[in-house]
Amino acid sequence: MVSASRSSQLLSEALPHTTVIGREHIERSQALDLPALLAGEAGFQFSQSGGRGATASLFLRGSAAMQVLVLLDGVPLTKQDSTGTVSLEHIMLDQVERVEVVRGNVSAIYGSGAIGGVIQVFSRPGQDKALAFAQLEAGSYGSAHAATGISGAFGDTRYSFGIARQTTRGLSAMNSDQYPHENRDADGYRNSNFNVAVSRQLATGQTLGLRVQGSDGRFESDGGGFGGPTDIYLGASKLATWTVYSHNQISPDWRSELSLGQSCERSVYDARLSAYPYDSSAISRSQTLNWTHRLQAGPWLLSAGVERQLQSIESSDSYATELDRSRAVGALFAGMSGSQGPHALQLNLRRDDAQGLAAKTTAYAGYGFTLAAPWKLIASMSTAFNLPPLGYLYDAFSGNPALLPESARSAELGLQFAQGRQLLRATLFRTRISNLLLYDPDTYRFSNLSSARNQGLELSASGSVATADWRASLTLQDPTDAGTGLRLVRRAATMAAVGASVPMGPWRLGADLRFSGARPDRADNPVMPAYAVANLSVRYALSAELSLTARVDNLFDRPYQTAYGYNQPGRGAFVGMLWAQK
Repeated sequence: MVSASRSSQLLSEALPHTTVIGREHIERSQALDLPALLAGEAGFQFSQSGGRGATASLFLRGSAAMQVLVLLDGVPLTKQDSTGTVSLEHIMLDQVERVEVVRGNVSAIYGSGAIGGVIQVFSRPGQDKALAFAQLEAGSYGSAHAATGISGAFGDTRYSFGIARQTTRGLSAMNSDQYPHENRDADGYRNSNFNVAVSRQLATGQTLGLRVQGSDGRFESDGGGFGGPTDIYLGASKLATWTVYSHNQISPDWRSELSLGQSCERSVYDARLSAYPYDSSAISRSQTLNWTHRLQAGPWLLSAGVERQLQSIESSDSYATELDRSRAVGALFAGMSGSQGPHALQLNLRRDDAQGLAAKTTAYAGYGFTLAAPWKLIASMSTAFNLPPLGYLYDAFSGNPALLPESARSAELGLQFAQGRQLLRATLFRTRISNLLLYDPDTYRFSNLSSARNQGLELSASGSVATADWRASLTLQDPTDAGTGLRLVRRAATMAAVGASVPMGPWRLGADLRFSGARPDRADNPVMPAYAVANLSVRYALSAELSLTARVDNLFDRPYQTAYGYNQPGRGAFVGMLWAQK
């Protein structure tokens, strides 16, 4: 994995608490989108305003979605509108090779937004030989899913190409008992996505490449408690990223990586067929130029580099309100990592200078001590920050140009057991966030309203017993408003998950269980009760390359909500086929 220090290393060597979810686990889980895949991982919690394709917000160690940096093949997916949150619900897993999650403050490595952690998604790369795959699935709620792709090589050129499509009739987004005046029709979702990757080795150690990804999600929704029985609300979100890169081995100990990338999200909302007609559109872009150098000096890896990012937002609505703003963010960063004897060390320092805002300097210091193999004691201290999105600063109705960046400090103490395929980690963490960016209902503007704090215990484990693979996690936390002492909305104090995958001849049986404790919602709504959801999956290998698949989501048909008033799917059954060349 590479995300914990921005350099290749074994997962067991990472000092920040890190998780890697590979392609094999993705296929076994039969998850279709990123929120479904991450929901059972340590520290994660999601809230979603309806079924598949509905707006999803994540919380990682109690930090909100805007405080968690998402990258796709190294390209930051920052969003600059007045939500500030990346549309994770439209990131499908058809074209994903693996996902890496780093928890805690790592702004010293990645810059703004990495207060709660980093989620890095890696697309399918080219291969040394021609390989193809195809997948079909159908099931409850009128759902259908199809994906196909191919990868291979022509001489020194590697390539990968894939496309996918999924549709669902869905369910009514809002609960008719809580909001009887909302439209009770099913709110559907459609998504088309693709991936293209091409790289060429110009000479030994010299590689030039291009990666392009895209996702087009179209969804239906309800009126959030203000809709009528015949109202129709439509929306669309197009995510696109591209990056060109040059990786150059200048000498055996010196490597240079130069990349230029762009992420863009085009969002459209259409409520013209409602009691209060309204429509809007927005284009949020982020262009990033990064040049990093790495030098191996004995047991220590030294790194340094520069980064420049251009962020912009263009939006308009039916009220003739327009927003067209941009800013540049420049950064210098350096780091050192390695181990000698029982000691492991990681140091990172970064300075970010955003146009119109004061420069921010962040640091990470991590230390590991091998007590006696396979046990390791890990401690770290770090600082982080989060820039206010351009929509928070300059939106015509709610913008506040006087906003300050959020700042955070964190300390961790962990114990790790790593032996063979068994990896267990326990982490005590404490985080304090100041200048919290929130909407102020009294002034109708975004403000630096308060501070937040969270502390707790995070446990994660994975491994195998005989032929069975297993994963488990437990999070005990206390995310509160430092000023009032009240729990932050939609954050549970207790979360847990356990899952196993067991091969039995040509069969592979899987099961997982997720639990979330009670959570407060908005101040005018009651506390949402705790819930547990169980899922089953099965896979039958007709041959080494062709398998039949089936799964049951929400096995016991438990009614539950992750956002007050919004439905989540009941029991659903799905069957499919997967063909993948080996």
